[in-house]
Amino acid sequence: MTMSRQGVQPTEVIDRATKLRFSWNGKRFSGFEGDTIASALAASGVGVFSRSMKYHRPRGILTADYWDPNLMVQVGDDPNVRAGHRLLEAGMDVRSQNAWPSLNRDLKAANGLLGRFLSAGFYYKTFMRPQWLWPTYERVLATFAPGGKIDIDTPHGYHDKRYTHPDVVVAGAGPAGIEAALSASEAGAGVLLVEHEHAVGGHLRYSSDAADRAALAELRAALEASDIEVLTDSTVTGRYEDNWLGICQRSHPIAVERLIKARAKTLVVAPGLIERPYVFEGNDRPGVITSGAARRLVNLWGVKPGERAVVFTANADGDAAAADLERAGVEIASVIDGRESRRVSATQGSSRAVDAVIADAGLASNGRIDADLLVVAAGWTAPTSLLNMAGDRPVYDAAAARFFPSDAPSNVLATGGLAGDGSLDQLRSHGAATGRLAAARAAAVRHRLQARTTRALQVAGDEPAWAPDERVALGRDAHPELYRSDTHGMVDYSEDVSSKDLVAATKEGYDSVELAKRFTTATMGPSQGKLETVNTVAAIAEARGETIAEVGTTVWRPPYAPLTLGALAGRVFEPVRVSSIHPWHEANGVTTIQAGQWIRPDHYGDPAAEVRNVRENVGLIDVTPLGKLDLRGPDVPKLLSLLYVNKWMKLDVGRVRYGMMCAEDGVVLDDGVTGRLGPDHYVMSTTSSGAGGVWEWVENWLQTERPDWQVHVTPVTTAYASINVAGPRSRELMSRVTEGVDLSPEAFGYMTVRSATVVGVSGCFMWRIGFTGELSFELHVPAGHGLGVWQALMDAGQDLGVGPFGLEGQRIMRLEKGHFIVGQDTDGLTLGPSTGLGALIKLDKDDFAGKPELAWAADRQLPQVVAIQPDDPRIVPDEASQIVRGETNEILGRITSSRFSPTLDRSICLGQVEPDLAAGGTKLTVLLTSGERISATVIDHHAHFDPAGERLRG
Repeated sequence: MTMSRQGVQPTEVIDRATKLRFSWNGKRFSGFEGDTIASALAASGVGVFSRSMKYHRPRGILTADYWDPNLMVQVGDDPNVRAGHRLLEAGMDVRSQNAWPSLNRDLKAANGLLGRFLSAGFYYKTFMRPQWLWPTYERVLATFAPGGKIDIDTPHGYHDKRYTHPDVVVAGAGPAGIEAALSASEAGAGVLLVEHEHAVGGHLRYSSDAADRAALAELRAALEASDIEVLTDSTVTGRYEDNWLGICQRSHPIAVERLIKARAKTLVVAPGLIERPYVFEGNDRPGVITSGAARRLVNLWGVKPGERAVVFTANADGDAAAADLERAGVEIASVIDGRESRRVSATQGSSRAVDAVIADAGLASNGRIDADLLVVAAGWTAPTSLLNMAGDRPVYDAAAARFFPSDAPSNVLATGGLAGDGSLDQLRSHGAATGRLAAARAAAVRHRLQARTTRALQVAGDEPAWAPDERVALGRDAHPELYRSDTHGMVDYSEDVSSKDLVAATKEGYDSVELAKRFTTATMGPSQGKLETVNTVAAIAEARGETIAEVGTTVWRPPYAPLTLGALAGRVFEPVRVSSIHPWHEANGVTTIQAGQWIRPDHYGDPAAEVRNVRENVGLIDVTPLGKLDLRGPDVPKLLSLLYVNKWMKLDVGRVRYGMMCAEDGVVLDDGVTGRLGPDHYVMSTTSSGAGGVWEWVENWLQTERPDWQVHVTPVTTAYASINVAGPRSRELMSRVTEGVDLSPEAFGYMTVRSATVVGVSGCFMWRIGFTGELSFELHVPAGHGLGVWQALMDAGQDLGVGPFGLEGQRIMRLEKGHFIVGQDTDGLTLGPSTGLGALIKLDKDDFAGKPELAWAADRQLPQVVAIQPDDPRIVPDEASQIVRGETNEILGRITSSRFSPTLDRSICLGQVEPDLAAGGTKLTVLLTSGERISATVIDHHAHFDPAGERLRG
């Protein structure tokens, strides 16, 4: 097989003016912009690209596209790159895989000499016993594992995600797919057109026919003039329930890959057809290629794939390949027509190249034809993957020698070669009709969704009728069933599975296509059956003496094309948030801590001093990350009663109430306070880490269980900067900057809320609560004014001893006060009554989230959250230290929070313990991480400090 670059072709996609230099196995090569890795190497005379998985047989180009199983290479640190698809880039370091010490001299090719001992099921039969030898087996097998090499130090690439809701998604941009997209768009649908290759056009791209080129130009011009979003080098990888689609975009200008999650109202499946190989002796020898590979090499990249060729053809594509090769200067030694019951039996030559083709006797002496290239056009596989994922089972048509769709859902439509055969005009016409049908059905779905979605814009008119399918069906061209010749050969190139292996598996009882697939691993390699499935079924059918229709086929599951873990994972970084006050913190010696997505002040040098200042004077803490939801509507009290375990129907305007939320299993979900600012206006606060989850929880109930309730929810966490002003002198400080609010204890008492103007900023609200255990005002101001209000408070309180305090100081004070933190002092098994707030749970309410489980838990003895003090006040147990029974290691609980209290001058803790240890005065044994055991005592109240709450009520 002697390949070289030929003259300029009218259809070529390479830019001969832009030369790209790269290396192949350490040697310097060059290609042109627009080349794939494989086409550039082929143009430079490379014929062997890889070694097969099991037998290490030399492998060359087979299909010259994404599905080529022989073109897996290593590019830099990136393994298993598909050289038939990946575009060439300057400076690429390309290396072969699965060969040692080199591609040309692979010592592992000795496996080929042992081929008759490495039959199907060899691994299962050989390495099961004795079990104690498995570690040795594993090490040996690992040395023969195919694939490239992963460098764990490779920097993470940027991957992205996107969510979209198009009316119509068209999978495949051949002529039928483009026409479907155009007609759907003209009918008013929003259309997303997704093409697996680097450019739209399908088979028109590599056709040398002038009429095809003109049609391609026309279709591309129409797409340019439309509003259709076109994604090339992108794949619809999966179709899930209700047309939930996964799309992998490899052509994003910034991201390595983008995973698009699209909810399509209708899906048009137009992937075309995939040419399959022919099974015969020597069919995997370099120099045997499909007709599609020949036409791509010649017409797209100007590569002459050989000097003297035999063309085995059973269809028009094979005929066209013969013509293209002859035009490119390849001598056509023979055209063997499979439509006339002729066949190819074998190839001869070295392991690295074809020298001759053995065909029907009479064509040449003993059926031998000297040639360095064999082009095969034996038929197609219908890639019904997306239809299978929608529930369709393909049906085999022996007259057309391929599978066809049978019964896809009405919102999934097939067009193009997948649906049938016809002229270019007929395929385009069918695609256009499919697009109009898809748009009409999408309009009905869109109307239905909008009409049935609470709080959506009102939709005009009645729902459109479900459009009937009145398309003129495509025909089915007759095609001979050409799967295996009179000799055996390779069926699965990726897995080195031959037709002999499949026959042997059938004889051993693995005669179901699903069993044979797993026993032999046929169709389980990188091509995922796109080339091998029908040949696999045909080999099993022949061995069983049945028809292909009787054997049936396997069903493709997602993904249609492989996805990287990076694409699935998305971005490798987390968004970072800071409050509008953050510049002040940075300018004043803050030490920060990352809490969830937020960068928060942890302390300003001395947390203990910050605590003492709050207890004695007044302190400010930036609590902007607290979750905040604005709730409006007459049914808000119903919503609060449903979500919280306590009662909410009689909360007065201006009042604030604490609430605890439990999930439906009774486990503590979140807690916070909600205040009523007006008759139909409430603000709910959540924990900082729970803000997003609680919002989803609220919307889930409103949208799925109570869509009739009149409630509108707006997340406003970042709309307000939040400042807690705490300490015995906090009222005096607030009186200096607040207008329009009586701050006296009688007018603005504990657990109340007021709207106010603060430092001249209107639109603020504040409530009297006390997470620190001190008199405090939690102030919420429009976020853009946060820094100014903070600075004004600091200026106004200089003579009052005002100072900032951070998250560490707050945690110390809340622990002194005995306030638990959801997710730290509780866990995924902590039921509501375990928190010590059982009295808060009102089981006499009609219904609320988690009520059945909480009713069950009310009569059970459950672990309890308790306050604990080590008997030695100098010892602070590490959080998560275990509480054990005496000198044993029987676990009875754990320390959930622990700090040294500067207020009490001793260590204090919260913990979870078994119910018989929860009473005040109970002695505990705490096993420290050092291994030392210390004694501790449960105290009567959660609050270590001011249990009566006199200070916070002020």
